[in-house]
Amino acid sequence: MLARSAGSALSKHATPGFRSRGCLRSHWKSARVLARSATSVSVPASVDDADIIALFDYPSSTQNSTCHTPTGLFGFPVLTTPSSFNALADSTLRRAELLTDRVLRARESRSELFKVVKNLDRLSNLLCGVIDLAELIRNAHPDSSWIRSAEEVYEKLCEFMNVLNTHVGLYEVLRAVLSDADVVKSLSVEAHQTALIFWRDFEKSGIDLPPDQRNRFVSLSTEIMLLGRQFLNGSASPRPPAAIAPSELQGLKDLGMGARLRLQAQVTQRDLHVYPGSMQAQMIMRSAPSEEARRKVYMAGNTSTPQQIAILERLLHARGELARLVGKESFAHMALTDKMAKSPEHVQYFLDAILDHTRPYAESALRALSMRKQAHLNTPPFPVIQAWDRDYYCPPEPPAPPVTLPPLTLGTVVMALSRLFKNLYGVSLQLSEAAPGEIWDTDVRKLEVVDEETGLLGWIYADVFARRGKPSGAAHYTVRCSRRTDDDDELGDLVLADENDKAVVQMSREFEATHQRRIPGQEGVFQLPIVVLVCEFSRPSIRGGPTILEWHEVLTLFHEMGHAMHSMIGRTEYQNVSGTRCATDFVELPSILMEHFLNSPAVLSLFDRDGTVDIRQTGNHHEDPCRSIDTHTQILLASLDQIYHSPAVLSPNFDSTAALAKLYETRGLIPYVPGTSWQTQFGHLFGYGATYYSYMFDRAIASRVWRKLFAHDPLNRETGEKYKCEVLRYGGGKDPWTMVGALLNAPELESGDAEAMAEVGRWKIEDEVAMPGRH
Repeated sequence: MLARSAGSALSKHATPGFRSRGCLRSHWKSARVLARSATSVSVPASVDDADIIALFDYPSSTQNSTCHTPTGLFGFPVLTTPSSFNALADSTLRRAELLTDRVLRARESRSELFKVVKNLDRLSNLLCGVIDLAELIRNAHPDSSWIRSAEEVYEKLCEFMNVLNTHVGLYEVLRAVLSDADVVKSLSVEAHQTALIFWRDFEKSGIDLPPDQRNRFVSLSTEIMLLGRQFLNGSASPRPPAAIAPSELQGLKDLGMGARLRLQAQVTQRDLHVYPGSMQAQMIMRSAPSEEARRKVYMAGNTSTPQQIAILERLLHARGELARLVGKESFAHMALTDKMAKSPEHVQYFLDAILDHTRPYAESALRALSMRKQAHLNTPPFPVIQAWDRDYYCPPEPPAPPVTLPPLTLGTVVMALSRLFKNLYGVSLQLSEAAPGEIWDTDVRKLEVVDEETGLLGWIYADVFARRGKPSGAAHYTVRCSRRTDDDDELGDLVLADENDKAVVQMSREFEATHQRRIPGQEGVFQLPIVVLVCEFSRPSIRGGPTILEWHEVLTLFHEMGHAMHSMIGRTEYQNVSGTRCATDFVELPSILMEHFLNSPAVLSLFDRDGTVDIRQTGNHHEDPCRSIDTHTQILLASLDQIYHSPAVLSPNFDSTAALAKLYETRGLIPYVPGTSWQTQFGHLFGYGATYYSYMFDRAIASRVWRKLFAHDPLNRETGEKYKCEVLRYGGGKDPWTMVGALLNAPELESGDAEAMAEVGRWKIEDEVAMPGRH
């Protein structure tokens, strides 16, 4: 109920005062001169542009300069050591206990009833503010002592959060609030939405069950978490290798690795062991003429042990049992009640519609591959394309820009993002210097996000360079959300506190008071958002020069910055609906839309710092002819996710592999391969259980928004303001269907019914640049 955490990667903190850039600007001066000397200056980059380029393109050993007084992590003075983090957790825990007691007493005073929703949101903010910070630290901090501290803090506060989520007393107080017409009438739209979120989450936690059934709910929830971890560990674990005979390597197209493999086979005169997922396995799947070699590699990579299958099926069964316990037909029915889809039946409307549109294109692409296979093997017409044929007859190509571009440095791309946000929203990224102790690695960069009218919106910490021990992948972490703080009535929490309590909670109060601002032109004081972007780009160096991004890395950065801008612009009074704290099937819309902007030459011209680069169409940019096959596969994955979270899993005869085979027989295009069970590698079944359709759903909406609003004039400020004001600024504080309907001038969508879901499914996913699986 209270855990509306955005700290987990969404795929996943600063000093107070005015911008202070003088010291860092002098440090970067010589680098900026070097950057400009290479070209003739036609339209000079602004000072902020040049600062950004220098900040990201040149190595720095003085991130913790002497220009600032030493502070703690993210500029929190109370967070200087791992032990101080544990002390902060204890202080937060005691403060949360006092606030919980206050909410429980609310029915004793009518004035307190009017404060319940605010106080529940404050309680959530207290806990999430530390839990989200712990989530970031345990995933990104290089110091093992900080990681251990974060693990302890995370476990301690999550345990208390779980108690609150099933607290009957809090539920009854909220029931009293929502049953009081005068109190409900006093709530703003955002406050009422927050109250309903609390209410629905309480009900999902089985709050109104008898004690014995509620205990069963808790034990099932714990079992699901443990099984989920086992499932994820199994899906990521290495699989046995395929034994490839030397004769099966003949004709490999790859002149480098292929030649080495053939030589190794000739020297050893033994079968080569090729591990699934390895570079050798990928090379064989893409370039080995021998179908048997490709078949062996495919089988090795898509076969599961009985133990792995049993773990998945126990997980699915436990979820089904949990849903039945709270009166829902299936886990999908339980999970989707607060999503845009509302029900699995509505999801199916969407999937059926998008499958009907995609299938003819995928069939046409498969026919083309079949003709290639026929010519290659000299077979009768139209041989069947098997699962191991896809990459050989249509090798995946890395994404490429639609126009000719010079090599793009990381600093240039961040500068272009700032220019894009300036054009669309009047918001820019500006260099900010980290004080000593503020960042967890010297490679972390800090940016201020500044609105031209209201000033500072928040801070982005960019931990974007690879380092030893750092987890792979890209993520957006919300470390702190927006919320209004001047009406907290904090002293009311301490009415029954003794002097010892007041001393204990002081650390938490100081932590929460950091990074609050009065917003010009708006009523109230706000807690400003803090986000972290985590990537694994190569580091710049004096010898190697700036980091040059591949195009897929540019896509990744644009995607994650879409999440970041949602966090920054989604300034709400309640942290439970701030920024990316919105429905799972809505949260990817801003990030996927950002990738569409990379289709526009007008936007790509923003990469040119001085106006001297010729941005032009190449004339040879082609769409991936097999994209429709991959889209069809994604639809099947979403369908499988729905099947696995349907009532069927509670049948004693449920067989996840048989369900997979039946789906391919009835809706697939490439035949199911007997003996395979790749569902145990479908890791999203845990984190995105019953909601895997969300990414494709948001792709469809983003594609529509791009075509209708931005494609013809992507830098238009009026359009950007409309999107900003209709979507981004509300976070999760407004019904997503209402936002999308208003944005697209399509009131028929606002009901969010079955027909609305089907209509989204009928929208063509055009100008699509997102890679499946990015979240």
